[in-house]
Amino acid sequence: MTIPSRVLGAGASALSTVAICGDGVDDLTATGSTQATALQLTHVYNSVDVTPSGSGVRLPPTEMGAVIYIANSGAHALTVYAHEASTTINQNPSASVARDHVSIFFAVANNKWYGVAGAKA
Repeated sequence: MTIPSRVLGAGASALSTVAICGDGVDDLTATGSTQATALQLTHVYNSVDVTPSGSGVRLPPTEMGAVIYIANSGAHALTVYAHEASTTINQNPSASVARDHVSIFFAVANNKWYGVAGAKA
């Protein structure tokens, strides 16, 4: 795992470090109930703290090799949609992150995501 402080310590700029290591955001609120109205994720590490019933988030545009982490700390399950309508997640149009769970989504092709989930420790 690439650690930001080590990348910065090696002389990389802050912008280069984010490009190498990714960035995170906390206190997100899920929105909408469809792919078109779900909250668009823009970070690698995402903590969704408010999940109204039926709400969701949308993954960034699919690019083979991309990895996105989502923690659901909200009161309800979180629906996760692919950015493109033609893209699948675990061979379905969407996936779900249970309350108090974390999922890692990884793109194995430009039109296919897979996800793994586990309980928050």
